[in-house]
Amino acid sequence: MARGLAPVLMVQGATSGAGKSLLVTALARWFARRGVRVAPFKAQNMSNHARVAAGGELGSAQYLQALAAGVTPEVRMNPVLLKPEAETKSQVVVLGRVDPELSRTPWSERRPRLWPAVRESLRALRAEYQLVIAEGAGSPAEVNLRAGDLVNMAVARETGAAVLLAADIDRGGAFAHLWGTWGLLAPEERALVRGFVLNKFRGDAALLAPAPELLERWTGVPTLGVLPYLRHRLPDEDAPLLGTAGSGSGPRVAIVAYPYASNLDEFWPLAELARVALVREPHALANAELVILPGSKHTAASARWLESSGMARALREYAASGRPLLGVCGGLQLLGRAVHDPQGVEGAAPGLGLLQLETTMDPAKTVRRSRGRFEALEGYWAALSGLEVEGYEIHHGQSRAAGGTREVMAGGRAFARGNVLGVYLHGLFEEPALQRALFGRAAAGLEREFDRLADALEEHLDMKRIEEMAFSRREPVRQAGAVAPPDPPRLPRLVLYLGGARAGKSAAALERARALGGDAVTFIATAGAGDEEMAARAAAHRAERPAAWETIEEPRDAAAALGRAKHDVALLDCLTLLVSNLLLAAGEDAVRSEVERLITAWREGGKTLIVVSNEVGMGIVPENALARRYRDLLGWANRTVAAAADEVVLVVAGRELLLD
Repeated sequence: MARGLAPVLMVQGATSGAGKSLLVTALARWFARRGVRVAPFKAQNMSNHARVAAGGELGSAQYLQALAAGVTPEVRMNPVLLKPEAETKSQVVVLGRVDPELSRTPWSERRPRLWPAVRESLRALRAEYQLVIAEGAGSPAEVNLRAGDLVNMAVARETGAAVLLAADIDRGGAFAHLWGTWGLLAPEERALVRGFVLNKFRGDAALLAPAPELLERWTGVPTLGVLPYLRHRLPDEDAPLLGTAGSGSGPRVAIVAYPYASNLDEFWPLAELARVALVREPHALANAELVILPGSKHTAASARWLESSGMARALREYAASGRPLLGVCGGLQLLGRAVHDPQGVEGAAPGLGLLQLETTMDPAKTVRRSRGRFEALEGYWAALSGLEVEGYEIHHGQSRAAGGTREVMAGGRAFARGNVLGVYLHGLFEEPALQRALFGRAAAGLEREFDRLADALEEHLDMKRIEEMAFSRREPVRQAGAVAPPDPPRLPRLVLYLGGARAGKSAAALERARALGGDAVTFIATAGAGDEEMAARAAAHRAERPAAWETIEEPRDAAAALGRAKHDVALLDCLTLLVSNLLLAAGEDAVRSEVERLITAWREGGKTLIVVSNEVGMGIVPENALARRYRDLLGWANRTVAAAADEVVLVVAGRELLLD
């Protein structure tokens, strides 16, 4: 840890939905109330809910965490934001701005280009604040994503963070989640886990014994408290369901939840001011008194869904009834006649035709804080006429009005036609003046919720111990008398797959590499295309491997190839040909030297290595001296690799047998 940099307290989760964002928000307010200057941080967030701060976009969660800490939100608090646009496609936002090239880059190749932005942002925040409270994503035990990690243990290792591991006990299996997550971490990562937190508990805490004590005996990590299932009114970026129609008081508000709906969290005040629900069925509009079309990360896809689901027809019928309809950002674009996309940003689509607007998509993204004044509104919206509001814009494209539709806010920020209003500004419902104009009262606001969360930590967690952990630079100390957990799981670092010809060993090793590294695997090929048949075999093997894998063709210098591998998981196929190539080219000493160099390169490089080789000890004695020398050398090479390996797997007729 560099001298003078603030310590890092980190919240990671045993699962997604464990309550990490809420815990960081509460911790930020708790430490801020004690006079600590706190910065929230999440290296990489995946969400279509974003806010605008100095420098551009950041995730809504980090924006709100900064407000809870009483500091100005900034993009360094969330240097990488992924905004899903399709099932397998995301827009990549780096330090507040879209990076089109990275958005087209495969996931497995992004980390080297993203990590510098993460590291520098983290270092800058630690230099300027007294404490950084970092949030992980998903779970640090997702071993298939380990090679590309830049948000969980990568951050913890970089900073020596004190990690709190949270589990959602409402789901069940919380103790298994905590122990399993801890067990799948590397030893140096386990040492950073300083406490467990059980979250979202409903019931009698006395029934939890003796599980917390057993967990501490097995891991040396204490359970620092049990948080109840906290009801709150804060925006939730992961599940922003704001209530159900018919509950509470106020007008019935329906928010249409089409695919890739974005910034739903901006409507959080409606949970207090109205009876509000996210709706996906056309019949849900029947009793609505206000309908909102929210932002969309993919306007064309949302337009297609409106038509195919029957929602478009229901919206036209709703608007014809004279009831108020509001479109925000992408929702504004959907209200128009058409979205044009000559440069292929998202795709063209017909609109609902409720506003006479033509929208043209532009690769240049508008990201800014905005102020404007509503003018000349009618009907339900007349209450907003003359009101000056502040919000933020995040959109591709500009809209132009034609006959019967008026621009009701300068700069093309809002358009209206009778009871239908479209605005480009997000965040308007967070304006108390607008709340009073439309609902006759203002929501209580966020400050009270931030304090309620901090109070809950004070009541239910050992905050004195957490504070000591946050500011302690010492390594964690295991409890006296602690015992190791039974058979903790451990990731193998060297695996040898043995088998006869066509036994299925290469296929089994390929699947193991895929499980450990996903798309981030380096394949070291030792086969050369000596004839047409071998070339055809090599091509067939390449077709079986994921296209994103790195391939290094190296028939003799496997140790150097392992050193050049850019991924943390490498598959060497096969040792059989490596020995053959070296024996024919340079002799027996070269074989022994290279196998030993390979083992040394593996030990020093820190990578996971999977080796495929033929088992030759069960065949007949070869008839010539060279073949016998080859058999003996390969047997020696197999024994040498097996002696260093964590696992040796014998594959016979496609069936795998783990050898002790």
